[in-house]
Amino acid sequence: MNPALVAAVWALVTLDCGLIGYRLAMGRMAILDKRRYHQRATVRAGLAGQAPLAVVTLLAVFLCWHHPATGRAFDGAMRRFLVVGGAYAALILATSALCGFRSVTLRTISSVVVFGPLTLLRPVVVVATVVFAVGPHPTPALVVVGVLIAVPGVGIEPLLDRRIARRLLRPGRRTSARA
Repeated sequence: MNPALVAAVWALVTLDCGLIGYRLAMGRMAILDKRRYHQRATVRAGLAGQAPLAVVTLLAVFLCWHHPATGRAFDGAMRRFLVVGGAYAALILATSALCGFRSVTLRTISSVVVFGPLTLLRPVVVVATVVFAVGPHPTPALVVVGVLIAVPGVGIEPLLDRRIARRLLRPGRRTSARA
């Protein structure tokens, strides 16, 4: 199992989780300067993805340790995972860059035209990425790890969304940038 590929996949999944936090924080706070709020949401979501990611990585390392031939299959799957996941992440990052401009038109276009549909397509992209990564050589170990990637990958955004909404709707809660 190639450590550089593991690190690249780890970084890509952490980036995806952070961007989920950013997307979920958009439009949830009535303050004008939302930079710190968005930064905190991005960091929190990135950290939320670390536990499931660590479990899946440790399982993959364990499987490769006991079956050395599996390591080559995992390397190929991680390369394919990076191709599809990296393309989606690049598109999201390019769109996120539009939010940095002062133009309300560009920020609105990035939010409504791109973030909306891409957020709805994210579960499909996660499943497609895992299928593309595992599909050519579906060994039992790759299938197990693929399922363990797809389930939290699809479920983390709705879970975080419910958690944020619950916190914002709590009675007696003062809305602030620290939320």
